[in-house]
Amino acid sequence: MKYKLQSDDLQLVTIIEVVCADGTADIGPGFVFPGTTKHREWFEEPDIKYTIGTSETGWTDDEIGFEWFKEVFVPQA
Repeated sequence: MKYKLQSDDLQLVTIIEVVCADGTADIGPGFVFPGTTKHREWFEEPDIKYTIGTSETGWTDDEIGFEWFKEVFVPQA
């Protein structure tokens, strides 16, 4: 049996996503990264509808969740 090595420098990312009852997922996800700045390389896929946000912890909060809902979910629903 082989074991995978894991770093202690683990960074978590929150993903906000929608999956419909029929299994489709036509609404773009939202990613929340830890930190305070967004990096240009995060935006290299212009054809994919998604949003990127940051927070100190990398977790979502009311403001980030509402922004995703308003900017992504409502226009695509």
